[in-house]
Amino acid sequence: MEKVWERGNLQDLEQEVIFNGTCCFCGACGAFCPEYIFYEEEMPRTRQKCYEIFGACYDFCPRTFLPVFEIERKIFGSVREDKLLGFYRSVCMARAKDEEILAISQDGGVVSALLIFMLERGLADAAVVARKCGDWGVEPSVATKREEVLESAGSKYTQCPSLLGFGSALREGYEKIAFVGLPCHVQALRKVQLSPFFDFNKASERISIVIGLLCTETFDSTLLFKKLSNEGISPSEVKKFDIKRGKFIAVLRSGERFEIPVKEMADVERSACSFCYDFAAELADISVGGVGSPDGFSTVIVRSERGEKLLSDAEEAGFIECRELSAEKIEEVRKNALRKKRRNLKKIQKKAESLKILNLLVKLEDLERLLI
Repeated sequence: MEKVWERGNLQDLEQEVIFNGTCCFCGACGAFCPEYIFYEEEMPRTRQKCYEIFGACYDFCPRTFLPVFEIERKIFGSVREDKLLGFYRSVCMARAKDEEILAISQDGGVVSALLIFMLERGLADAAVVARKCGDWGVEPSVATKREEVLESAGSKYTQCPSLLGFGSALREGYEKIAFVGLPCHVQALRKVQLSPFFDFNKASERISIVIGLLCTETFDSTLLFKKLSNEGISPSEVKKFDIKRGKFIAVLRSGERFEIPVKEMADVERSACSFCYDFAAELADISVGGVGSPDGFSTVIVRSERGEKLLSDAEEAGFIECRELSAEKIEEVRKNALRKKRRNLKKIQKKAESLKILNLLVKLEDLERLLI
């Protein structure tokens, strides 16, 4: 992969990503250089200047460059035929069979069930997840027990620097790490995993599974709660957030539901999400989300051999149940992916006027195949 790998340093990262408004706040740049980089107000900041000619921060960032097809060949053994969903082996709907998991999960509880299965069966000794802290703050967490996984259940709809959790898991010596993240997190982790320049304690060998979450955008938490407060809703009143059928939904602890059309949430969307083309976490082993499945189930896109075996083993062990997802419902997932790609492609192209093609390191003749 070295022939398509680029090199840069911290100053390049600041110029191309951080100060250019495209940082997705994934945590990759600071996960391995905490002496230089810290996070404040959902942005990476530098403690001091680093004068390395080539740096891990630039190498791992998903917004500097992203050799998508090279990563697919390495992880999946082939490249995509479906340009909307990426490479995959199968698509189904599934749910956890544990009632406790179902009671607190976002949709079908599949992610929590898979993580608990892996931890209890020794397939993973740690799981990197996003945990809610305070009134809807989010922080990366390394879960090693069932109760810690359950604490992280549910969608937060705000960004979390989850790669910081992966860096912590490596430093703490965990050997079989399951990782859960949004598409941008997954992109960053694959770059860490496949980087030809760095080998952080053989990170590639210590990743057990990568589970991606379907994502249209995340919201700026400060702006989100300012918007809700204008409607008389405080963070402490909110039990759960959801997006269903074009509506952003806040379920209150009182049982009331506050709904607003997603198209009216543009003013609280994180601006960097406008430059993302990936709805379906295309580089994960397994991608999971609620789109396309009935209430109480999750849509599951199985991409790698590793993901296929995990899903099969968890079902055989009684942790989840899988059902067929109709072609019509799969098309619904594809339409959501198309909507995101079309919406953001113009913004990517506009930004690319000053940047090359932003982070998409593909041949020009492959661009249409990747994006639309």
